Amino acid sequence: MVPLQQHKEALKRQLLRVPVLKLPARKLEPCLTVLIMSSQELRQDVVKGILSDVYPNFNEKRAFRALVAPTLTRLHFARSEPPYFRLAPNARIWKQLDDKNAVAFLALVLFDFARVRLQLPADILPPIGGLREAAHDLGPTMVDRVRGLDSMLRYYYSKSKETESSIPLTLANTGAFRESHSELERLMTTSIPRDRTIAMDEVRYQVMKNMLSRAILASSFVVDEWVKQAIRGGILFPSRAAFASIDALTMEGYAINTVRLKPRV
Repeated sequence: MVPLQQHKEALKRQLLRVPVLKLPARKLEPCLTVLIMSSQELRQDVVKGILSDVYPNFNEKRAFRALVAPTLTRLHFARSEPPYFRLAPNARIWKQLDDKNAVAFLALVLFDFARVRLQLPADILPPIGGLREAAHDLGPTMVDRVRGLDSMLRYYYSKSKETESSIPLTLANTGAFRESHSELERLMTTSIPRDRTIAMDEVRYQVMKNMLSRAILASSFVVDEWVKQAIRGGILFPSRAAFASIDALTMEGYAINTVRLKPRV
């Protein structure tokens, strides 16, 4: 196979990881606002709010099922467990932030989803490149596939740059604890209760909340990589499950639904 064809095939494999996200970028924050306003996290309340405040001329199937739910669940903002539509870790952190940091966090979540979760290279993401441009030579079907995520990345990259100089919080990355096993252990032991089995979404949130108390924003996708590192280092013990729960972490082909801290020595 010639190098150009090899590159094209490799690019195609990368872009096939991108899920179809149909929610327009400008609708993400209004949808999150409706989500966090649902005190009982009931699906019917969220749907009612979406149809009232975000998509008044749409029905439930067109607005909630096609646009809102797939996007919020993919990005770890919500978990659909009928009759509930619950806040997931990224939404639980977002609701605690002021306007400027909230925008920075949304940009962080989106770029971590692309770079960390989907493992897309930086040269096809803003500001260097774009998913639609990368998909151009692969045909209109591929361009349509990546259009939603591409639009969100562009929109929030631009929006976050406008407030970048006034954001007081540091943005975390996957390599934060790569060289410090002791610091990673300290993070996990100060975030997670001992002698308890903890569901993955609660682990994500408690670690993210701990980091926020240190004036550091971390997305759930980066925390997942820290959890994997902690499991490999013997800090956390995973429970491998026969089936994946809605918040499961996939590691080396296994679904991990819960973890426990290692016992005190």
